[in-house]
Amino acid sequence: MTHYRSRRTLALSSVAAAALALASCTNSDTEPTASATSITVESTASAVAPAPLAATADGTRTDAPTAQEGQRGDASADAALTITDMRIGHHDGFDRVVYQFDGTGTPGWRTEVVGTVVQQGSGNPIAVAGQGILQVLIDGSAMPFTTGVEPYAGPNPLEIEKPGIVTEVRDAGVFEGTAQTLIGLTTRGVSYRVYTLEGPTRLVVDVAR
Repeated sequence: MTHYRSRRTLALSSVAAAALALASCTNSDTEPTASATSITVESTASAVAPAPLAATADGTRTDAPTAQEGQRGDASADAALTITDMRIGHHDGFDRVVYQFDGTGTPGWRTEVVGTVVQQGSGNPIAVAGQGILQVLIDGSAMPFTTGVEPYAGPNPLEIEKPGIVTEVRDAGVFEGTAQTLIGLTTRGVSYRVYTLEGPTRLVVDVAR
């Protein structure tokens, strides 16, 4: 009887030792797995971090725009600006319209692609070359006699010799602090973006081709 008890005790001890060894192996396997998961998450977070915007030294964007919705930005509280120049240029994948200003503050803007347009104040229809019109209302504008700035005196509308998506740009005048400008388009379904630059103050409109 005593011999049986010794064997049973030995067997129980062996089972306990095996259980401890198994627990040790399980813990050893679990810890590296948790660590590997943590590394994977960090790697994924790093991979989806947003890339910097493609731009030149002065902040001018170089990538083609993708947004199609109406866009807007607020003018500074001290804005009193007059358009002194308008330019159209071709770039890889898009056409660019630049409005240059003199005066104080920074301009705001409200944009929308429309089929027809009327002049602010008078309500007279305005003919614009193309199948669509990107209306750019520039807030924070003021009449030249208020700002003391010589206004834009170039061609109006400003036409481009070899149109891309943009056919022309027209300054339709200032009414109650807002300059109405119109960009003729060869089609209405366009992607575009609007942003400002400093030194000198400019409003940039890029329209994807």
